[in-house]
Amino acid sequence: MSNKKRFLNKIIMTKKISFFSFLAAALILVSGCSISFNTQKTDTTAGVFKSTDKAATWAQANTFVFSGGIASIAGVNVVNLQFDPEDNKALYLNSSNSGLFYSYDAAAGWQKAADLSSGRVESVAVDPKNKCVIYAAVSNTIKKSVDCNRSFDEIYVDTRAEKTIRSLAVDGYNNLAIYAGNNTGDILKSLDGGVTWQVIERINKSIKKILVNPKDTRIVYVATDSGGIYRSSDSGNGWKNLNDSLKDYQGALNLRDLFFDPTQKDALVLVSKYGILKSNDGASSWTAYQLITPANSVDIYAAVLNPVNNQELYYATASTFYKTADGGQNWITSRLPTGAVPSILIIDPKNPNVVYMGFTAPSR
Repeated sequence: MSNKKRFLNKIIMTKKISFFSFLAAALILVSGCSISFNTQKTDTTAGVFKSTDKAATWAQANTFVFSGGIASIAGVNVVNLQFDPEDNKALYLNSSNSGLFYSYDAAAGWQKAADLSSGRVESVAVDPKNKCVIYAAVSNTIKKSVDCNRSFDEIYVDTRAEKTIRSLAVDGYNNLAIYAGNNTGDILKSLDGGVTWQVIERINKSIKKILVNPKDTRIVYVATDSGGIYRSSDSGNGWKNLNDSLKDYQGALNLRDLFFDPTQKDALVLVSKYGILKSNDGASSWTAYQLITPANSVDIYAAVLNPVNNQELYYATASTFYKTADGGQNWITSRLPTGAVPSILIIDPKNPNVVYMGFTAPSR
């Protein structure tokens, strides 16, 4: 073969290699994937994952629809996910740094509330009788929308910037009654949809969550980060500390979450450093779920109970997903769909095959 022919073949081969290198790079950019020779899980996609088969398989639900086209919320750190009480297709996502998102099509596409487009949104509460009325806690303020997220107006502000509103709840019977709790333990209430407010109790512990019992809205629970649980049986007029009922469970006061068992009148599930506890009598007494991991041995970041079958409980640690179908006697375990940290689990109240899980990026 002549030197000239060898030279031409070399040029052709170089062009082929360059073309296929370019094609591979383009595919990587389009797909959002990366090539790695490390066999360990390195994907830390945050945002939202959705299952339609009771958490057997998961898929990303991170499509973001905006005026400029379509993008992704895979980089959004999810603080909380919740359903509109009237519509299981409507979901709200409050984030740690990117404002408030909402979806009206079961997370097929997300939109952003224009007036809450950045920063941390601590809590969201949707009026159970009017889906276009939404309350949001942002720093030391409470904001309200009466036009389905198109605009938000400030309805409460604490002049002390260090006061953070951490939780909101709406009375399902009297939807003008709104509860709020802040990081110093003040419980506030409005009886006119947020026009005026008063402090109804000071418990001196940072309030993590407020729950109004949908079956009897006179019953209200307040969960704190490290000070246990409080209960009111008269719409917030009087409060009782329920910590004595938790004294046999070391670490139970280090609370991660508290939620109702919707299948019963006044039953709750408590997620804490200890593990997971269940009460069937309004937090007067508790029994522990028999988890695979011993008490106080793992951090449980998210948990949820099937709203129509309380024998089914799901929870997630930093790396593993757990599921029981028989009240905790037997467990199925699987890996999480991403290396990000789970922050919230919710189950569709009308179709319990559908499960959503929110994630935050792991801290570095």
